[in-house]
Amino acid sequence: MSQEQTSGAYLVIQKGSLAGKRIELWKECTTIGRSRDSDIFLEDITVHRKQARILFTDNGYALRDDHGSGDCFVNGNSVVEQLLNSGDELQFGNTQMTFFANEGTRPFQLPSSRGRELHMGKTPAPDSTLIARLQFTNSGSSVRSIELLSGMTIGRSRECDIFLEDLTVSRHHATINEVAQGQYEIVDNRSATGTFVNGKPVIRCILNEGDQLQIGNTIMVFRLTRA
Repeated sequence: MSQEQTSGAYLVIQKGSLAGKRIELWKECTTIGRSRDSDIFLEDITVHRKQARILFTDNGYALRDDHGSGDCFVNGNSVVEQLLNSGDELQFGNTQMTFFANEGTRPFQLPSSRGRELHMGKTPAPDSTLIARLQFTNSGSSVRSIELLSGMTIGRSRECDIFLEDLTVSRHHATINEVAQGQYEIVDNRSATGTFVNGKPVIRCILNEGDQLQIGNTIMVFRLTRA
């Protein structure tokens, strides 16, 4: 095995002093504990100095209890050593984190039914043949496309219609509205890092075919086509 891995596995700290932090797993052995020598240093007095390690094996990533006191938990169960699956919840003392096997584990959230429920029972206009979409140019191996509905929210909150797992994105970062038939605008919701259209920061901006949007590290292209 090579010393550095390129699988894209990572942890997201859900609770504890590092809450919200994303940690890439790029070594064959990643140590976790209250010792400052640990790869993942947890400033948590309920965590042992040498608590655990995450090992890269032929079968995937495995968690191993280094202290042997039975206080390493995966999905609420005490473990000595266990292979990890995407979405597993890990707990050490008061620190909770989620394991993701690769970058594609948490895909962009597609428009949900609750977005379309707003339009149920309404008769579309006869000339409503324009379809607006966002195409993601850096969301993985293939371009993802999301059909837009008026009032769709973009952000790091799971409540958003388009969920971006990116710590540089605000929880409710921006909103896309249909202001007229086939005409859309993006509104920045006082985000911390800003919303950009064609490289320029915007507060409110009408979108045109081919416009490039950037929110955090995510780049999207606005497409308007006829059905």
